[in-house]
Amino acid sequence: MDKTTLNKLKNKAAGFASSALTRIELAAEENRLKTRFQTLGQKLYQAVQGDLLNAMKDDPQVVALIGEIEEIKKKIADLENKVSGNESDAQ
Repeated sequence: MDKTTLNKLKNKAAGFASSALTRIELAAEENRLKTRFQTLGQKLYQAVQGDLLNAMKDDPQVVALIGEIEEIKKKIADLENKVSGNESDAQ
C-alpha cells in the first residue's frame, strides 16, 4: 500500500472515531438533561401537592436546575451540529 492510501484510511478512521465519540458525548448530555428534568419534576410535584408553586420560583435549587438545563440544552445543540457536520463530511 502506498503512503497516500494509508493516510486516507487513517484519516477516515480518525473521522469515524471522532464521530463516534461525539455521539457518546451527546448521549451522555441527553442523559444528564433527563436527570435534571426528573429532579425538577419531583420538586414541581412536591410544590403542587403543598400548594407552594409561587415559592418554587424563589427556591435556589430550582433556579440552579433551570440554569443547568439551559446549559445542557446548549451543549446538546452544539453536539448535534457537530454530529451533523461529521455525517456530511463522511459522505
